[in-house]
Amino acid sequence: MKKYILTIALGLCLPSFVFGQIYTYANLAKYFSTSYGTGTARMQALGGTYSVLGADISSIAANPAGLGFYNRSELHISMAQQNSSTSSEYLGSTAKQTDALFHLPSLGLVLAGDASTYSNWHGAFGISYTRHMIFTQPVYVSGTNNRSSLLDSFIEKANDKNATGASLDEEYSPASNYADSPEAAAYQAYLIDPNASSGGVPFTRYEPNLPTSQVGEVVNSGALSSWNFSYGASYMDKLYIGAGLQFSKITSTTTSNWTEEYVGGRYVAGMNYRENLLTNGSGISLSLGMIYKWSQNLRVAFNFQSPAYFDQMSERYDARISPTVNGIPSYDANGVPIIITNVRPVYVTPNEFTYQMTSPMTLSGGLAYFFGKRGFLSMDLAYVNYPGMRVSSGELSSSANQQFQDKHNGQIKRNFESALNIKIGTEIRVTTNWNVRAGVAQFGSGYASTYDSIDRNSLQISGGIGYRASSFYIDLTAVQRTAKDGFTPYSLKNAADYSSAMLTKNNLQFVLGAGILF
Repeated sequence: MKKYILTIALGLCLPSFVFGQIYTYANLAKYFSTSYGTGTARMQALGGTYSVLGADISSIAANPAGLGFYNRSELHISMAQQNSSTSSEYLGSTAKQTDALFHLPSLGLVLAGDASTYSNWHGAFGISYTRHMIFTQPVYVSGTNNRSSLLDSFIEKANDKNATGASLDEEYSPASNYADSPEAAAYQAYLIDPNASSGGVPFTRYEPNLPTSQVGEVVNSGALSSWNFSYGASYMDKLYIGAGLQFSKITSTTTSNWTEEYVGGRYVAGMNYRENLLTNGSGISLSLGMIYKWSQNLRVAFNFQSPAYFDQMSERYDARISPTVNGIPSYDANGVPIIITNVRPVYVTPNEFTYQMTSPMTLSGGLAYFFGKRGFLSMDLAYVNYPGMRVSSGELSSSANQQFQDKHNGQIKRNFESALNIKIGTEIRVTTNWNVRAGVAQFGSGYASTYDSIDRNSLQISGGIGYRASSFYIDLTAVQRTAKDGFTPYSLKNAADYSSAMLTKNNLQFVLGAGILF
């Protein structure tokens, strides 16, 4: 029988929600709903202030009213190199991990009407592909723990459910080498033991007072992307309105490895715990927008992005625990004492589950002031309603689905709050063909102040240059984004017995964009 995953022993280190060992669908909803300044190279250089600036491929996915500025058709493509790094501080030790990815942040086509036939109304249709979020964010932590081990969290789970050696044996299939829970897998791997007298609680582990050298590594990949279809129209080149549909796609893979070495261990030398989580989903949303030319120099804009509804979020989870033993005293089938020196890895039974997710609604507005043909200054404000996220599962029975919603949607309301994203950009015309651009943006974390003390607001700085001729253009942009986060590999009932890592995340992206006008 399929069931949804309540907890994962090692908190999978997904960007933007890594503080806390408990795996929840509330946190996944936040992870899959976070987006930064994306779009064309030009718009990324401008800090992502695309709600008020039209005549750009980014308008298709952002504010479709911007399509009303087109009087010629356009074909566009952007290419990017993203370098991601994470610095960590764990148990007094520092570490850093990096990763790189080449990808296509945007491509699109705009088909404009024939300018010779324009009346008071004219418009353009656009189709584009946009990557809103790249999940690549590697993490590496290491340190020596003198108070606990990941095995202690398995012990607490076994104690909490009043397990016995016999009951954990019932969770294990020798034929497949699968156990139904991490604690049952740890028991079969000779890493935790029941009390010798009771045969059950309290469970223990070998030589618990030894220093434990811990190393954790997390690799994330995948993206939140969308295909966008929009139409924008202009009335007398003063009022611009538009509407669009977005068909979103989530592909996410997270693999975590947690390795422990028990320094000086006589019986158990160490262990490795590996987890994998694969998620795929498709969703649909609606965008409505308006831009108004207040004067020849001033534009104002408003944009509504509906929540995206993901009808089928499909996930698969699996895990494996691999012990390294020096010599464990035991008995053979005839009761003869033996020393076990080789224990094979034990697998946690894979679990597949499907659920539904609703992303937050976004309301944004902006204004831009144009200094004639010399350039402009633009600003966007976006309100993101993270508490409006929802999860449910049609796979569960009616009563179980209600419990699922009460649990995880309740966590959403407690753990998240609405966020405000602030973006400012400027473009200056240097010559007839050359422009320079710069932007700065702050993206609100969306976490409630009661969640923890980490300030997860993300700061983004960008800049670029562009060359524009009568029939083509080319843009080059650099974007730097930084944020703080946290990583708790496992938690225990006594907060003094486990530790968290402080993370500093950095993303540097170079974007090359080009297009032809026809």
